[in-house]
Amino acid sequence: MNATSAMIAPPEFILDDSDDVKSSSAIVLIVDDCTRNIQIVGSILTEAGYEVMPATSGRQALARIVNQLPDLILLDLMMPEIDGMEVCRRLKNDPATQEIPVIFLTASSETGHLVEAFESGAVDYVTKPFNAMELLARVKTHLELKQNREALQRYANQLREMNNEKNELMSIAAHDLRNPLNNLMSCIEMIRPESSPADERQESLFEIMTNSVDHMLQLVNNLLDVNAIESGKWQLNLTRCDLREILVDVVNSYDNKAAAKQQSLILDCPLTALPADLDFTGATEVIGNLISNAIKYSPPGKAIQIRADSNEDRIRIEVQDQGPGLTPEDKTRLFGKFARLSARPTANEPSTGLGLSIVKKMVELMNGSVGCESEPGHGATFFVEWPTPESDPLPEPSSVELYTTS
Repeated sequence: MNATSAMIAPPEFILDDSDDVKSSSAIVLIVDDCTRNIQIVGSILTEAGYEVMPATSGRQALARIVNQLPDLILLDLMMPEIDGMEVCRRLKNDPATQEIPVIFLTASSETGHLVEAFESGAVDYVTKPFNAMELLARVKTHLELKQNREALQRYANQLREMNNEKNELMSIAAHDLRNPLNNLMSCIEMIRPESSPADERQESLFEIMTNSVDHMLQLVNNLLDVNAIESGKWQLNLTRCDLREILVDVVNSYDNKAAAKQQSLILDCPLTALPADLDFTGATEVIGNLISNAIKYSPPGKAIQIRADSNEDRIRIEVQDQGPGLTPEDKTRLFGKFARLSARPTANEPSTGLGLSIVKKMVELMNGSVGCESEPGHGATFFVEWPTPESDPLPEPSSVELYTTS
């Protein structure tokens, strides 16, 4: 390209063909096949305190970057052999250089190529003849943006490390707590009289101890579930399951808990199988959590409805309680971790605030969706939907390689 006239004539910048460049807090690579343009731009940047790395061709620029990475690149758009757009594309395709901001140097007659230039990865352009203040302002802006991005990335990495340490600590603490709590529960059951003792106070103390340990075990198990899911350690094995069989088993397992509050569990589901591609343990935990919540938040003596149906697109499970229902504010926080809602358990049962967040994560990992329909004063109906599977069953087992349990 022919030399382009400049608006200013700064002191001469000596073009150095050596690949050895002194270290600096900000190194700018100038790539232009016109030596005069490099001298002009180099003088402007040198006087502003930047270190300059010159290159008179795209090939020389790519070779110099191998030896030292610049902080920013001023790249001539039109050059022989390898033009600026091709150089930029190569830089953006290389992980080592893709984050270096590229500003194109272009004559006004070349502005028609700018759309393609930006598509190649450039962040800005400066037109020739150069205006010193404009050039410095654009260089300074994009160097600051680069520094801010790098700082944010460092902070993100630090937060990620801190979160991993927190998850590891939580997992260790929860594991170490679970065994002593299980032992304590066993001891309570061993010393508790088989028949109700005459001393009501003694029975009350046994009840308090049992509920307290049960609450702590529930919290520990929930924390382990959350940690396993969020740290990528929950194993998801999708197999062809009979959702009706899972539902019947879970309902039967909660009969005694409901009977303790004089409640009844009413199951309405097809007599035929409901095949679904699910993680058996995860689906069991999801349904159990919803039924447990319905028992917890429904008053004594009430009936809890559990329904299942299917069509060609989806299988739907509903659990309807007779609790106080949800306010609009409750609905916005319903599936969040440690959510505290306006509704309270009707028999002072413990609540960790983690159950529904675990349900949501597990359901979504099994390609389903979860939601709730409720109005204040009219109870709540929680529902889970999974897609109806293809006619051919999944191989046994089909493991999604995303999560491995600890």
